[in-house]
Amino acid sequence: MSTRACYRFFPNKGPNDWPGVVTVYKHGDGYPSGAAKAIEAALPHAWPLPRFEPDEFAAAFVRGNKKSAEDWAHGYEQQAEKETDPEQKAFLLGMAEKYRSDPGYHSCCGGGLRLVPFEGLDAYQRFAGDIAYLYDIRCENGKIRVTAYTASERNDIWTVEKLFEGSIAQLKRRKP
Repeated sequence: MSTRACYRFFPNKGPNDWPGVVTVYKHGDGYPSGAAKAIEAALPHAWPLPRFEPDEFAAAFVRGNKKSAEDWAHGYEQQAEKETDPEQKAFLLGMAEKYRSDPGYHSCCGGGLRLVPFEGLDAYQRFAGDIAYLYDIRCENGKIRVTAYTASERNDIWTVEKLFEGSIAQLKRRKP
């Protein structure tokens, strides 16, 4: 089962500063350690810190986490390199080849991550009523700071409770 989450990227001077809060929905691995990995995956594609622009970092987050057919193929190849069972190794290499050559496998690479098409702090509420977590990402003193919340909606009433605040490394160690 997927653990859905929304990630809000905040301007340095607060949510009302330009360009505003940018929200991204991620369909899976939204539990705290998965979220930490997803945020880390954005870093190589974003401006080097301390420069932080929420819209640019959100784009880097999408780039770092959205897998192409080639990404899937490469992942299968990496698994195959570690595999000692010849039958399993052949299976993994076959999957890599399918992702590279079979159009049916290319079509599975969509979805999973979306820019939320609404503005403001409550954009996630208008977009994704089934999230389990909400993450706020800011840059403070040249470092990424994450605030994590559990989130749920029932009968149009949202319950959002703060779970954590700290660094990506601290979030990675946090249990769901």
